Amino acid sequence: MNRRHLLWLIGLVVASLLTFGSDSNARELRAATAAPLKTPWGVWIAGVAKKVEQLSAGQLKMKVFYSSQLGDEQTVIRQVVRGRIDMTGSSNTATSLVVPEFALLAAPYLWDSVKQADCVFDNHVEHIYGELIQQSGLVLLGWVEVGQMILFNRTVVHTPADLKGKKVRTAPTKASQSFFDAVGANGVPLGTVDALPALKTGNVNGATWPIVYGIAVGTHKMAPNVTLTKHSHQIGTLTISKKVWKTLSADERKWLREGFADANILRKGIRNAEAGLIGKIKKAGVPVYTPNAAEMIEWRKAGVQAQKSL
Repeated sequence: MNRRHLLWLIGLVVASLLTFGSDSNARELRAATAAPLKTPWGVWIAGVAKKVEQLSAGQLKMKVFYSSQLGDEQTVIRQVVRGRIDMTGSSNTATSLVVPEFALLAAPYLWDSVKQADCVFDNHVEHIYGELIQQSGLVLLGWVEVGQMILFNRTVVHTPADLKGKKVRTAPTKASQSFFDAVGANGVPLGTVDALPALKTGNVNGATWPIVYGIAVGTHKMAPNVTLTKHSHQIGTLTISKKVWKTLSADERKWLREGFADANILRKGIRNAEAGLIGKIKKAGVPVYTPNAAEMIEWRKAGVQAQKSL
């Protein structure tokens, strides 16, 4: 072996070691979500992961697990509190399991308008709930627009009376269960993983879901009567384990906060998707019903009753 060839080999080995060292020094955080990749939430968090990697020049990466790959929301958020999963995007439902007071924000017909809800979350909610979230073992990175809750049923539902005695999947929170108690339904609290099998087997007659998630997972195919009650405006959270947060450098914290900074992108995406998906299933022949003014009075009465019980 001549000298030139030997130097070339040494250079190749050194370059390989440097490359390996660079990759091994990169920190990777595991992020879990119930959302499928091809939804506004999935697309958005994939974009956030890419942005964080770019901001950090590859020093900090997020490995995202979609479609409840690491367990349903309830399981995941508890694992994040323990530090076994690093971070998660959660609905109001999951967040309420570790911060019960958060369920109040999903109380039926709490907001007069979407604009009012936006104003409250943009300017006031963090001051009230930020410390409670920290006390639960999580650090808040931002809010997640989840959207309007509606009904999917096997039978036609126009008024609360149409649900009397019917088994309906509810979110496993007091806010959701109290509303369906007030309606007169037989509420069955189920998480994301258990709800669809319950519909398939007939253990429940219907379900309440956010518009985008419910249609994205195909609820309208098993419970093909859709009622646009819009009885709750769901906002969730983006959180990281407090145990993990303590181990991050100042730069790593900055990259994460900058990566998750613009929640308006997701908010617009969800609202556009709501209108688009409702239009899509209508064209496909799925009955979609919007309660009239008199019927909405009945739904709101049940909402007021539920609010009082909370």
